[in-house]
Amino acid sequence: MTATASLSPKQAQLVFRAVLDALARPGEVLGLPSIAAPGVPAALLPVLALADLDTPVHVDDCADVVRTQTSAPIVDRPAARLAALLKPLDGLAGFSVGSATAPEDAALISLAVEGFGGGRPLRLAGPGVPGRRELRVAGLPADFVARRRDLISFPAGFDLLLVGPGGELVGLPRSTRVEEGA
Repeated sequence: MTATASLSPKQAQLVFRAVLDALARPGEVLGLPSIAAPGVPAALLPVLALADLDTPVHVDDCADVVRTQTSAPIVDRPAARLAALLKPLDGLAGFSVGSATAPEDAALISLAVEGFGGGRPLRLAGPGVPGRRELRVAGLPADFVARRRDLISFPAGFDLLLVGPGGELVGLPRSTRVEEGA
């Protein structure tokens, strides 16, 4: 994929704020700011805003853009602290989940999905979710809930950003319980 992107400091701050809001309100469909970045998938914007030369990054596409714009080292999944999965989900395994004594070593993963409102129903509960919340996500594999549950043991685990093609943004922090919806 050929893409060019350079976020101004103001744009990076807006993306950072959107990421914080999404993680603070799990399951609520929010949005990334509209940023003119030709050919850059929306799911790459959190990486472009958050990465720097000290942040190990894993991307499955657009590595040259990330390297050029952020100077971040591009690494394999186990070493990544920030990741963008832009292709259809082939699994979340292999990323660092930190540990009970060092949960900060876990990865933040930005995952491209087909969209929200259709697709498989998920029920969410936990901190930041008033009561329970239902979310419909298109583009997740049938075993997403089981895979995620197997990989997360709070406080260890990874934080997940689901990003639709139009910049729709949903945060799923590791503290959020996700179950199959009805």
